[in-house]
Amino acid sequence: MWYYPFMLKDNFQNLFNLDISCFCDNGISDELLNKFDFFLLNNIVDDAFSVEVYNIYKKFSSMKQDAPESMKINLFNTIRAFTKSLISKGNNIESLILYRFLFVKSVLISEDYYSVAEIFANVNEFDLAKDFLEIYKQKENNKPLLYITVANFCNLKLKDFISAIEYYEKYLQIDTTKPIIYSTLGVLYSKVYDDLFSLKTQIKYFEKANELNPNERFVLQKLAFSYDKLGEKYLANVFYKKILEHNPTDTDYYNYGASLINCGDLVFGHKYLRHRFLSGNENLSYPVKTLKDNRWDLESDISDKILLVHYEQGFGDTFMYCRFVPFLKKFARKIIFVVQDELVDLIKSSKKISDGIEIVSNKVDLSKVEYDFSMALLDVPYVLKTTIENIPYYDGYLDVEEQKVLEFRKKILDKENVFRIGISCCGDKNANYSERDIEMSYFDKLFQINNVKVYLLQKEVDFKNSQIVNLSSNFSNFTDTACAIKNMDLVISTDNVILNLAGALGVRTVGFFSRHSNFRWFNLEGENVVWYSSVKPIQIKSYDEDNFIEKSGIIKFIKNCLITGKS
Repeated sequence: MWYYPFMLKDNFQNLFNLDISCFCDNGISDELLNKFDFFLLNNIVDDAFSVEVYNIYKKFSSMKQDAPESMKINLFNTIRAFTKSLISKGNNIESLILYRFLFVKSVLISEDYYSVAEIFANVNEFDLAKDFLEIYKQKENNKPLLYITVANFCNLKLKDFISAIEYYEKYLQIDTTKPIIYSTLGVLYSKVYDDLFSLKTQIKYFEKANELNPNERFVLQKLAFSYDKLGEKYLANVFYKKILEHNPTDTDYYNYGASLINCGDLVFGHKYLRHRFLSGNENLSYPVKTLKDNRWDLESDISDKILLVHYEQGFGDTFMYCRFVPFLKKFARKIIFVVQDELVDLIKSSKKISDGIEIVSNKVDLSKVEYDFSMALLDVPYVLKTTIENIPYYDGYLDVEEQKVLEFRKKILDKENVFRIGISCCGDKNANYSERDIEMSYFDKLFQINNVKVYLLQKEVDFKNSQIVNLSSNFSNFTDTACAIKNMDLVISTDNVILNLAGALGVRTVGFFSRHSNFRWFNLEGENVVWYSSVKPIQIKSYDEDNFIEKSGIIKFIKNCLITGKS
């Protein structure tokens, strides 16, 4: 702590008053100097300020411009060097005080303006930072240095990514040899823009970076992700595979597995997908949390053992993958299948799944359940060596009692003879895939079709159209939801639990998928999604409120359904 027998702020004010204008060639206006001084005087703290800096300023403040040139040059260089040492220690106010001295006494170099801008950015005074950056841009004559310095400052300090893009691209007009510039531009385009043109621009820059440095993991990852998002899954797979040649992590193996599944290779895809539990991603952690360390290695003989199969991730995943569980009966003496409590009744009532299988709620204390080995649900296709040709039960495998379906119709649904359409427009927000959800307003066009009634099949959705009948208050578990779906002539859903449930029930469904669909949907170009023969896929490149529904072809599809009958 330094002791001052005076008010330091007042003394600096007196020193500043000795020079109220900057040296004539420095380009700093009186107005900007006043703003600069105002900031300093309001941030000087007496007991935290270096007495050495005060003494330097005081000692040389009376120096005249006609002093010997050699003396001035030595002094200014010494002060400039000392200022940089203060900056490195984080002494921002002291550094600015000495720059203030240089402002009024010496000819500045371009680096001075940048250093001052950087200090102001570090203390979140971004307006002053921009002011000095503008002067730096006028004073710096080295164009490559100017462009890269301003680009980095806008990118890293100001978070002004649009300006950063502008200056990085200016730099590339001079120097095309640095891969880091191309990869940085690719990242910035992904931050600023979210359209197809931007995605292609990102890929262009990442490709150039990869051309200059083929072994850079970061660039390989970005190319894989970008091509994946573009929908070019086979090109994405090329780069996912290349990543494995450069010190791959478990996350890399998992991503490669997902990419293989996306390309239709379920066997090797599910093999690599096993790395998900080692990736460190909490959403992909092993689901069986008991004291037993008894994971099945998925290879050894357990024919005389009890195998516990545990669901993982969301409801939709359980619906999609539960079809495989019955086929494990040939591997173990007994199968216990743990599912979410909300699904227990529905799974138990579905004979294709529950016959010979013990269905257990996740509310049960598994430490008290007798079993020998455990496994995660999404690993079952790997054990079964599942291919796209032998996916079981694609025509449907979940059942709900017919009497319950009839009771739901009588008690809940309107009595008139109409074409019933059930809608589900969004999924779990915590697991939202890119552009998966659709605004409810997009479906308003459906009400222009005669003899159609529209029902909402999910909870927590805001909608304003009074013509939509909200059924969600009638759902206490997924058996109720299944009853509603079985009463629909058509279900329209995005990639969420309702789509999987409708497909597993064998109900006619139109599924809307974004350009960047989840990796499990390896074929969205046919009449069905392969996993479910009753689900017709429509892949949307971009959503447009005015003509999205018409472009999708869904209205024509519904009218054809009305003409050909409900069945």
